[in-house]
Amino acid sequence: MRVFVYEHITAGGLAEENWDLSFAAQGFAMLSSLTRSLKHAGHEVIVAFDSRISEKLIPHTARRERVASLSDWSEAISSLSEDADSAIVIAPEDEGILTDVLARIRADGLEVIGPDNETSALCSDKVMCTELYSELSLPVPATVSANLDQILDKSSGIEYPAVLKPAVSSGAIHTSRVSDETELEWLVNRFRGSMRSPRFVLQEFVEGVDSSVSLLVKDGQMHVLSVNRQHVSLGRPGSISGYHGGESPFVHPASEKAVSDAKKIIESLPGLKGYVGIDFVLQGEQAVPMDINPRVTVSAVGIERTRGPKALARILDCAEGALPELPPSRGFSRFEEYLDLPTSADTSTLEDDYARVMVIPGVVSPPMLLPGGKGTVRPYVCGWGLSREEARMDLAAVEKQVDQRLGVVSP
Repeated sequence: MRVFVYEHITAGGLAEENWDLSFAAQGFAMLSSLTRSLKHAGHEVIVAFDSRISEKLIPHTARRERVASLSDWSEAISSLSEDADSAIVIAPEDEGILTDVLARIRADGLEVIGPDNETSALCSDKVMCTELYSELSLPVPATVSANLDQILDKSSGIEYPAVLKPAVSSGAIHTSRVSDETELEWLVNRFRGSMRSPRFVLQEFVEGVDSSVSLLVKDGQMHVLSVNRQHVSLGRPGSISGYHGGESPFVHPASEKAVSDAKKIIESLPGLKGYVGIDFVLQGEQAVPMDINPRVTVSAVGIERTRGPKALARILDCAEGALPELPPSRGFSRFEEYLDLPTSADTSTLEDDYARVMVIPGVVSPPMLLPGGKGTVRPYVCGWGLSREEARMDLAAVEKQVDQRLGVVSP
């Protein structure tokens, strides 16, 4: 089968805008993992990629289309859709991007193994998700939603600390923890006039362990790929929140509860199909649902290692017939954006050096130098072991090899 894998950042969806370097690293890692898995399973893969990325760093595929502008983006989608049998879309929920891309590819008549457009829109909206959880009698922290100018007026019933976030967003972007009304007011004034998303959610902070459940889904049925730990930093006003990687699988007293509650969510949304990730905060033996991600998530990077090189390709089996049987999980993985990558003083460290990093086992996606000195997209790396500690040690060894390959530390 020939599969069009669309990943928004590296596909040129933002080719005329500034890159978020961390989002780019995550996007490239998901694209690389899924492409490898599909090729291991014997499928051909076609992709579009941002013209700012060196072609030598793009995973080897049957066909690659360079995108330099938004007009190129539309032409590439039409061209590659004609050449494919099916498509898998990886895109952020922000500003309805995921829903728009799904609709755009389907407009060309190509089958997309993902949620229908209506379900995608629901899952992208934190307010609608919260209402769904309430209907399913799942735990929901006290929540209010309103336009940014009205959120202060509606905050009187919320206890602090609390979390302010756009109603439609991903990756903890523009998400902050506030400790009192003064911090909330400061944050609202900071965002006022600069945010594209008009609606915000203010929600009481849930203390616990950030996690996710990764699933393969079809017609309200599901198979569990993994329960994962998430490494998330939730910044205070003035600092930056973000997702930095995770561990797979993750054992916790509330893991089974998270899977059980994920089943209730999946059964209530028959429009979901393919890979789905549901975020939870695990608290004692309770699992508090947060976001529904109706597309491939970064946890796929770890699942590729624990379930084997062909596991992610089982997404294609969600298109028709019964849900696929999954290969057994083996060992543990730990994966992250290598934020501590030292900067080399040697300006000759260019694309060829970065390409050599790609061959290191455990490097999911290489570092990428943006043109014009606009920054470096850092590599995504993954360690594996028979225990969580072995996976952590292997991850550290991979990062040391990256440093040595780039000449920033001594062998």
